[in-house]
Amino acid sequence: MKILLSSFFFILSFSIALAHGTGVSFEETKGGYKVDIGHDEFIAENESVRFDFALYPEALETVEGEVFTDVWVTFTKDKKIFFAGGIDKPVFGTTGLTYVFPETGTYTVSARFSKDGETLVKSEFPIEVILPLDYVEPTPWYVYVLGSFVGGFTFGILALWIFSRRVLKK
Repeated sequence: MKILLSSFFFILSFSIALAHGTGVSFEETKGGYKVDIGHDEFIAENESVRFDFALYPEALETVEGEVFTDVWVTFTKDKKIFFAGGIDKPVFGTTGLTYVFPETGTYTVSARFSKDGETLVKSEFPIEVILPLDYVEPTPWYVYVLGSFVGGFTFGILALWIFSRRVLKK
């Protein structure tokens, strides 16, 4: 039991230590900092997606961890703002947000990292929002009408052929 419990806490602590365990991340070195923004691999319309924001000094040899206190995030598409808001860095865990994109298309994710009100670095990148994997295009009405016509015509010809064979045999 002790082994099982300690294994659980080991795995839990490892998963918490990761900035983003699944998906992909946008990484950029800019202004002496390394920007790391993680998100799900596939972003679908009307489905929630998790974004994790991290900023580290470019020199990874330093023991100093993330150096920001808050991040201002915007999601835009075709010059239209879909989301804009600030996120404070929590004491424990990752800085992130969950969002649902209302429509498909190419969005621009912009993140401005700040420390005590002073902007450290701003980074932006595009993401593609796709249709959900279970999305099925609705069938147009005329397909049903055409199908009924073809089915009825075929059934009528088949019935006429069977009836005519029986009548002609007598």
